[in-house]
Amino acid sequence: MQRSLRFSMAIAAAMAGAGLFLTSPVSARAASSIPATDTTVSLDSAPASTATTNGMAAPAAPAAAPENQPLLMYAMGRIPDGNGATVGQDMNNLGIKVGGYLDIGYTTSFQNSPRPYAGSAFNTEKGNNIQLDQVGLYLEKVINFANPSFRKRGWDIGGKIEMIYGSDADLIHANGLNFYHSWANNTEGNPLDQFDLEQAYVDFGVPIGADSGVLIRAGKFDTPFGLEQIDPVDNLFYSHSLAFGHVLPYTLTGVMAKYIVNQQLSFLAGVDRGNNQSLNDDNSMVSWLVGACYKPNSQWMFKPGILFGPEDSHSNGYYRTVGDMVTSWHPTNILNGQLTLANDTNLGYDGAGGSIAEASSSSYLTPGSPGLRATYLGTPGSSIQSACWFDTAFYASYYVNSYLTFNGRAEYMYDGKSFMLGGEPGTTVNYGEFTIGASITPFPDTNVLKSLQIRPEIREDVADHRVFQGGGAAGKNQQTFFAVDAVYAF
Repeated sequence: MQRSLRFSMAIAAAMAGAGLFLTSPVSARAASSIPATDTTVSLDSAPASTATTNGMAAPAAPAAAPENQPLLMYAMGRIPDGNGATVGQDMNNLGIKVGGYLDIGYTTSFQNSPRPYAGSAFNTEKGNNIQLDQVGLYLEKVINFANPSFRKRGWDIGGKIEMIYGSDADLIHANGLNFYHSWANNTEGNPLDQFDLEQAYVDFGVPIGADSGVLIRAGKFDTPFGLEQIDPVDNLFYSHSLAFGHVLPYTLTGVMAKYIVNQQLSFLAGVDRGNNQSLNDDNSMVSWLVGACYKPNSQWMFKPGILFGPEDSHSNGYYRTVGDMVTSWHPTNILNGQLTLANDTNLGYDGAGGSIAEASSSSYLTPGSPGLRATYLGTPGSSIQSACWFDTAFYASYYVNSYLTFNGRAEYMYDGKSFMLGGEPGTTVNYGEFTIGASITPFPDTNVLKSLQIRPEIREDVADHRVFQGGGAAGKNQQTFFAVDAVYAF
């Protein structure tokens, strides 16, 4: 107990220092992951982004000139439509855009492990080889709440469909949309590269007054909470936090409504089938979500959210509640406004999580942790135990110039009874994670290649139990690895 307490205090002290002093590079699109400079509120995608940035992006801006558009939209602008215009112009007039991204990476471990890192959802590289992580392609129509024509008409319809292919796809399959193997075996990686229908939803927007509005979204969509994204372009790092994919689900299938009060404040509520559930559900109950976003000025952003409902397989009686809070600060009077700081903190409880963790046979720190695919292997009764967890991650980003941004992340997780990460079933484990990296944009002034990012990083993971590198008696309390990826948005 004393050892765990000393370990936790050391991690907390290290994170406090990291939150003040770590700096790191952000590209033009990756910077949207810490969007404190944006003072608008919308459920829509950012104009230059494929992802929703979890509700923190601005309404769509007027379409960019063809020479400044991403590759696919630029190509559409070169196709004549037979009416004296181009297909790209027609799409812009309708608010429709098509785009995609490519992410290829390399990971190596200083422990010479054949599988260098298996501690976070998307870091399942086989080790010492170049791997295709994701190729994504999307088609979307964004509802622009600032458009006078929309406000005059009184309604609009939009939506998005997004498909990805690569090694990451196997990990994010929703229940009922996995055509390779059962949903419970999402981590087996056979075949290594797979397709996944990440998002497919329809939006309906109605303006209210001069500034307000309501947007209703129905279908399958990315989780609207947290800071890190499935889309690699919208993240500061190649690797992910410990909490990503474990504490919050990847996707939800259901209906959610957002009330936009004004450019500073919005509220969100919805009902869904459960964490990572889609055409199938692992129990017969729905779950709920509520949230808000408040941006008092160009420097601060606060985004609380709560997910709650029964999430354990074959059980409707034991609820799981997860509260998440994202805060970002972009001080304009410090370092010439080139520094952005952010924090993502969450606290969770599962009524049967302790029993599930005790019964779990999952391997150490596999992405298919009990927390996301929890199944109690016994008969519910008086022996049921609960589990709780806590995670906080600090991010810092320092924009040097259009070529270079430095990024840092420091994280602490308390995993009660190893319910979230499955590191040592039934045993509480304290984790720490520290990552320093950079985002290099080699061709910022070249239209076709300006979205290319090279992201090297060094990461250290520590724990107060031997949960790394296979776990068990031969496991380790720490692991270090180097990784680099190339991500390109088109």
